[in-house]
Parts: sequence; structure tokens; C-alpha cells
Amino acid sequence: MSTIKDRLAELLHDDFGIPRAELAANGTFEELDVDSLVLVELALKIKKEWGVLLAEGELEPTHTLDDAAALVGARAKGVAV
Repeated sequence: MSTIKDRLAELLHDDFGIPRAELAANGTFEELDVDSLVLVELALKIKKEWGVLLAEGELEPTHTLDDAAALVGARAKGVAV
């Protein structure tokens, strides 16, 4: 069973081309060159994957992958962060 963090990393790598090594370093989205459009698209993928609706701006450039996983995990029921 993969965790939310693992699945988010997979989505960021597969769909947006973020290198896995950079994701493992847990830098901010800004440091990973993830722009606001990618964050909006990621929020849509989160809704599809876990049924978690994030308002615009809830995923911020200053967030890390851990922050995003915690945000999703706090709203998704029965899923490991």
C-alpha cells in the first residue's frame, strides 16, 4: 500500500517531470520549480485520487511534499500520509 506522500511524488514525477531525487529532498514546491498552474493541476488530481477538494491557494509554493501529504491526509479518511 502506498502512502499519500508516495502517490503525490509519483504524480509529480510522472505527470509533471519532477525528478524523484529532488522530491526526496523535500524542498518547497517553489524550490522544485513547481508553478501555480502545476499546483492547480495537482489539486485536481488530488480530488480525483482521494476525493479531497482543495480550495485555490491551499497548495502553496512554500509547501513541501510532506506539507501537501499532511493536508490531503487530514481530509482523506483512512489513508496513510
